[in-house]
Amino acid sequence: MSLTAAPKIIFFDVDETLYSNHSPRGPHVPESTRQALHELHQKGILTAIATGRSAAVLPPAVKTLITECGIDMLVSINGQYIEYRGQKLADFPMDAMQAAQLSQRLRQHHIAHAFVAHDGLYSAYEDEHLHTALNALGIPHTHRPDACRQQAVYQFLCFYPESRDELAGSLQPETMKIIRWHPSGTDWLDKTASKARGIQTALQKLGLTMADAMAFGDAHNDMEMLQTVGFSVAMGNAVPEIKAIADYVCPPINEDGIYRGLVDLGIL
Repeated sequence: MSLTAAPKIIFFDVDETLYSNHSPRGPHVPESTRQALHELHQKGILTAIATGRSAAVLPPAVKTLITECGIDMLVSINGQYIEYRGQKLADFPMDAMQAAQLSQRLRQHHIAHAFVAHDGLYSAYEDEHLHTALNALGIPHTHRPDACRQQAVYQFLCFYPESRDELAGSLQPETMKIIRWHPSGTDWLDKTASKARGIQTALQKLGLTMADAMAFGDAHNDMEMLQTVGFSVAMGNAVPEIKAIADYVCPPINEDGIYRGLVDLGIL
């Protein structure tokens, strides 16, 4: 599929799209990506981040990128907390009672888990699976088992190997879905929640439509986003399922994928 018109806004996933966790030079934002964001800003194209992370646990390099490149929008926690130029536009918190009851059930079955809040990640029950998955992405957390009773919680992170998928599924509320992002880590969130819903909400508030938007992604939690924006781009390092549904596949992140893709599409 070819691009017929320049987008008015472009959404970027963080891990392995904007930010490389797996590179010989260590975790970083490619310099070419930084240059691409500057050039998009100069052209008047809005830039946005759409991530499963909360703002508080974004890598320091990405927080710097937001400031230095003037990124306009942050759609965080898989579309459940939306900010535009530093101001909250909308959010979709979990029911506090449901969160507390789910945490109790998970604890009874010795499943490690953590609460995702806007201001951080709070663990309720820890084991080696939690530490392995969070350390792989450099995500900090604080042990606070009662966090879900003290503040808004937007989703759970649950940690267990695939061999426990059946048990975990039996504990899953009917209103929630599970997305695996690591051999030991999963997102548990409302079935209606996705980056796509967050983007749709944000665009409506800005007077834009999905047809005005482009998105770059690489992982399973990018699926709905890439299926609903006007033009979708999969990173060359994306999982096969994402490449299969994208309108275009750019080179991998560690081969200047974002910049080269935008040039090839005629946007830069």
